Amino acid sequence: MLRIIRITLVGLMSLMITASVFAFQPSRSAEESVRMGVQAVLSVVRKYAGNTEETARQQYLNEVSEILEPVVGYSVIARRVMGDAYNTATTEQKVRFLETFKRSLVNTYAGGIYAFGAYEVNLLPSQDDKKDTLRNTRVYMEVVSPEGPKYPLVQSVYYSQQGDDWKMQNAIFNGINLGVTFRTQFEQIYKQAKGDLDKTIVEWERITEEAYKSTNFRDL
Repeated sequence: MLRIIRITLVGLMSLMITASVFAFQPSRSAEESVRMGVQAVLSVVRKYAGNTEETARQQYLNEVSEILEPVVGYSVIARRVMGDAYNTATTEQKVRFLETFKRSLVNTYAGGIYAFGAYEVNLLPSQDDKKDTLRNTRVYMEVVSPEGPKYPLVQSVYYSQQGDDWKMQNAIFNGINLGVTFRTQFEQIYKQAKGDLDKTIVEWERITEEAYKSTNFRDL
């Protein structure tokens, strides 16, 4: 009798594990998701290329933000950027920083990729297939300039079961780690504010606004 029970339990556990594996199978690959996202952003870049009007700049940022919203893990990135400060932050502070951080990331990403609107982005073979998981998969690309030079671009993504798609959690362009850059900036501001998170968020908002005003369109 006990043998039958054990066999039954093993069978049920196997079915549960199998069902779990199939439940987490992405509907498309990380490479395909990233490629489509980059192409969508570049199409917006080409749409506004050379338009220096203030209204056009804001429309450009709004459209890029709309594209990035479902494919960027803002909450995951923001939590990593805050580090230990996240553990003591109130819900209100977390929400405030997340909203401010989203704008700063969109400004940085949109402003950076605008400069490469006339460039070509190619997918490259994965360099670490064995390390690729649903929690972290690296998508390798290269940005090719019209003059010929190639610049490496790596996007780290994770699979969101809720959205059934991959979300970006970091990006490294030509050796510059976006996540580390934001984290270092937060730590410096937080230290200068002597651990006052409210002051840190206000300063982050100020820097984000200042960066937005100083960013200009570039003829492509």
